[in-house]
Amino acid sequence: MNNTALLNEIASSFQVVPMPSKGALSIHQRDCPQCAYLRSYLEEQRDRKITGDVIRYLHNELSCLSTAGLKWILPHYLEFCLTPEAEYSKLETEFLIYHLGPELKFQHEAKAQLSCLHQKQIDCLVHFLEWCEIHPSWSEYCPDDIQRALNFMRTLL
Repeated sequence: MNNTALLNEIASSFQVVPMPSKGALSIHQRDCPQCAYLRSYLEEQRDRKITGDVIRYLHNELSCLSTAGLKWILPHYLEFCLTPEAEYSKLETEFLIYHLGPELKFQHEAKAQLSCLHQKQIDCLVHFLEWCEIHPSWSEYCPDDIQRALNFMRTLL
């Protein structure tokens, strides 16, 4: 699958939704400074265009997003991963691969977070990972992580 075909699939699979309310963005509502900081940062971004800076911030915070937060950011995040900017920095795509292929002890939480997605969206994530699998850089850099992510995502089919 080439970039254009994958971008078209992302656009047809993921409806762009508004950012959830501040309280609905993260999984922890109380006693979690990391989630509180995430909510504050994202609240500052409300009604702004999702830029590479926002995606870069979120790359290491994906597991803190609620199902609503993940559903909101995924179309933007996936599209970003196909840009030259993402090709240069690489961390955002790398961490998405890791997030979609959690270790066994984190799979229950990942399944709960991904439960907001419908079949077409799960299929799109599988196609994104298949794109990574044949990508010149990603196929060399983290083939085992891509395979783990593909195996995990296929359990959701």
